[in-house]
Amino acid sequence: MSKIAIIIPIFNEGDKLKKCLAAIENQQYKNVTIYIRDNNQDNILFTAAINEGIRKYYLDTDVDFVLLLNQDAYLKENTLATLVKFMQENPKCGIASPVQIAENGRVTWAGSLQAFPFGVHNCDPSVLSKPPSETYWANGACMLVRMHAIREIGLLDQNMRFICSDGDYSFTMRSRNWKVYVVPNAVVQHALEGSGANTNVWLNTVKLQDAYYFAKKWLNGQLYKELSYEGPQLTRLGIKSAIEKFERALASPSKN
Repeated sequence: MSKIAIIIPIFNEGDKLKKCLAAIENQQYKNVTIYIRDNNQDNILFTAAINEGIRKYYLDTDVDFVLLLNQDAYLKENTLATLVKFMQENPKCGIASPVQIAENGRVTWAGSLQAFPFGVHNCDPSVLSKPPSETYWANGACMLVRMHAIREIGLLDQNMRFICSDGDYSFTMRSRNWKVYVVPNAVVQHALEGSGANTNVWLNTVKLQDAYYFAKKWLNGQLYKELSYEGPQLTRLGIKSAIEKFERALASPSKN
């Protein structure tokens, strides 16, 4: 039986952690180990906490999967078994995520519709009756990640400290030819409270910084343009001309 390392960053709300751990204890799937990162002493926020946990298991050859899990996300009893079975049957799946529901059963995440600026969720309840499907990004409140894929692409990008790093990790996974899926017959209860709107000015500023960095990295290419700049010869028209030459060569390979 494949081993799962479950990483749970916590901040206050000990009652929710107890409920989260009880749901793990109640899983049909038992081969798990749990790492709890307590952010109450030094709040390093979500991404750094997750990476700390991944580092703990990075070289452990017994660990096949890592589950990223919020303390307020409560697994239904067959969720881990369902996700692992799907991953085993689909070796190119790097990330598999359950559908998220609120306490009243309302679907709050069943795949992604838009990553920027703060993530738009597919909340269509009809997804629950559909087969697993690919999605642009997985929600970091609960996602199962293949350890082999983690070792290939590395840790989450800590330039995004609180939000966006799950979307960024999903995009990175897909850019390396791994697939990201939502698995509807796996369910987790999550109210989406932890990263929602609040009056904490510092945390809201962090969110804005995260979204800004995500945009530079994935949407307008500013970050990669800055990193790859090699001097005045790297002009926009020069790059365009070189790309067009590649396109012509690929369109007519017999002439090369």
